[in-house]
Amino acid sequence: MPRVLFVDDEPYVLKALRRVFMDDDLEIDTAENGPSALTYLQDHPVDLILSDHNMPEMTGVEFLRRCREIQPGAIRMLITGRGEMDIVLQAINQGHVYKFFHKPWDDDQLRVSVLRALEFRAAQEEVRRQQAELARHQAFNQTMITVSHYINNFNCALTMSLESLTEAVKSGRVTGLSPEHQTLVRESLRAAEKVTAVLRILNRLEEIKIVDYDFSCQMIDIETEVKEAVKRIEEAR
Repeated sequence: MPRVLFVDDEPYVLKALRRVFMDDDLEIDTAENGPSALTYLQDHPVDLILSDHNMPEMTGVEFLRRCREIQPGAIRMLITGRGEMDIVLQAINQGHVYKFFHKPWDDDQLRVSVLRALEFRAAQEEVRRQQAELARHQAFNQTMITVSHYINNFNCALTMSLESLTEAVKSGRVTGLSPEHQTLVRESLRAAEKVTAVLRILNRLEEIKIVDYDFSCQMIDIETEVKEAVKRIEEAR
């Protein structure tokens, strides 16, 4: 639900503003001066701020300028008198104010303008959300490419070692596992441990769920597979 903040030093004006939006699905908060509103904004994010300009402790233009520092994403609107156009135009040119209204305002015009501004902000937030999601997807894909590269290297080393060992036994060049081939097996097991570690990383990425991505990772006990291969070689002697 969008949250809006109305600021005016006249309580009856705040009540009138509430009545304008009584049928809309908005969370409305109010403040009677700029300083109290700034304190409120320190801890409460809002989507839109509508402030009167002529207030005793702080003008609406100054208040909205400081609002921009606290919550730059909030839409800022100003209510002014008829003879304050120079101040209002300056505030608009400086980027402090999105839109302004003259007193007495037209209820329908004010309501439509506020609701459209909230729709605009919602659209902006959706664009930012999609951009952030795209960035996460790109980071995820890059991670997968890097991890796949390591898996490929480790698997190549493991495969070459086991193929060399198997060929040596089948050709009769080796009647048993010599120290050299025992070293080869140990190197294969170390490579298998590295592959297993990488697969654990993949499994961890799935648990973290960086993005809503259908990535199923089934853990493979490569060390067991290597031991089974060595056992078959022993039996083939």
